[in-house]
Amino acid sequence: MSAAASRVVLQLYRDIVRAHRTLLPPPLRDMGDTYARDEFRRHWKPSTTQPQWQAFVQEWQRYLSMLRGQADLPEASGDIPDSVLESLNPEQKAQLARLKEEAVRAREAILSGKPEQP
Repeated sequence: MSAAASRVVLQLYRDIVRAHRTLLPPPLRDMGDTYARDEFRRHWKPSTTQPQWQAFVQEWQRYLSMLRGQADLPEASGDIPDSVLESLNPEQKAQLARLKEEAVRAREAILSGKPEQP
């Protein structure tokens, strides 16, 4: 990797850690920092090819955009085709609804910086 590319990757890592510090509550911040550090270290080796670096950087940039609220993310129900939703039995639909409620509650807790209530 060239020196210029190294600077871009290091700056991306710094931006991610900075975003964790300002946007995530402490337990998630610690987990996110550890995960990012380990991933960047794992990929920081001479055998990583240019296409691998491009994909790696692109995905971490998407993650950073998502953290900052700049990502254009689909609605959760948009990920499941209507044909699949229609094929679910009532118990599966209820479980999916509970999962959605928990995800919304967790997202609100993260955005507010308050711990989740059980």
